[in-house]
Amino acid sequence: MGERPESQLLYVPPLATRLLPLTCSCAALILAFAGLFEWDVPLTRFIRSLHDFHMGHLANPWLAQLSDIGDRLGKGESLVILSLVLLAVGYGLKHPQWKDAGWQSLIAHGLAAATANILKHVIGRPRPKFMHAGNLEFSPVSGSGWDSFPSGHAAASFAVATVLATKFPRARWPILAVAVVIAASRVIRGSHYLTDVAGGAALGCLMGMIAAHPWREWRSSVGIAVSRMTPFFVATLALVWTIVHLPSEAWPFQQLLWGGLMLTLVGLVGHVLWSVQSSWRPAWLSGPLARGLVGLGLGMTTGSLFVTTLVLLVCAAYWLDSLPGQIESVTEGHVGVWAAMAEGLFVAAMLLVLGASYVLKGIVPM
Repeated sequence: MGERPESQLLYVPPLATRLLPLTCSCAALILAFAGLFEWDVPLTRFIRSLHDFHMGHLANPWLAQLSDIGDRLGKGESLVILSLVLLAVGYGLKHPQWKDAGWQSLIAHGLAAATANILKHVIGRPRPKFMHAGNLEFSPVSGSGWDSFPSGHAAASFAVATVLATKFPRARWPILAVAVVIAASRVIRGSHYLTDVAGGAALGCLMGMIAAHPWREWRSSVGIAVSRMTPFFVATLALVWTIVHLPSEAWPFQQLLWGGLMLTLVGLVGHVLWSVQSSWRPAWLSGPLARGLVGLGLGMTTGSLFVTTLVLLVCAAYWLDSLPGQIESVTEGHVGVWAAMAEGLFVAAMLLVLGASYVLKGIVPM
């Protein structure tokens, strides 16, 4: 696959500067999985209510189509064909980037699939269709149907998506969005619990990051994968918490709700001041700090102390990670029309999320 340019090698900061943010990320990731596990059974019951068992499929045609598309895209043969296409383009047109993406996605897919299949039978979690009276049983090394955790579709799709997002960073969000759709389709289809697809996605991210970087740096690859995936899992928990809990007048729901609103707006104002290099910007204000305030504020709007604590851990890890090199530079990183548009889209997106956190509260009470 040729020599890797130095720009693709991982920057490895000193152990002391990596340990604390990585610890915060690991703690948040573990607690997020624990929080999602609580909703496995209620969400599965809700999904069952959407199925027409006499017809054998989802009653809603949009959900049925999403389920079928996700199932087809996440199959092993579909992902292998994608890797082969990348290899054909890479070798045919002599594009090293595409060639590396093809080989690395194949390797990541193989690692994720093998590890997922081993874990499936070692853990022995029953598929949702075998769930009776809400009891979750485990039977290691059992037969078909006792292989729910982790989701193989989610593991393979996120492994390939992580590699492609690393090799083609400009297209990373559409690529990761497809992986999310595949993972979500497994829950909608009734084939897996929420934590099955979350576990598969985490496994896929780890294997994808390891395959996309030099093998000798696998420890750093794992650390970076954990740091990058944790915010998304915490955000998933925040979304689930928001849609299943009705607004409450009890403490601390209202206090967190209004405090989060104010903190989010303060963070957005700080982000704008930092990005436009305003003379009103305090010397201590930085981009990571402003974005951290926005994230913490949005977490508080869930009205949950548990979710807020996890978001605080993620924000702390993000802020600590930005300290060693002070990589971001206002003068170098925010120049031109495209950069201004990107900052405007960020502010608009955060305001949209803020509004959604109020509108979506309790729309799926369980």
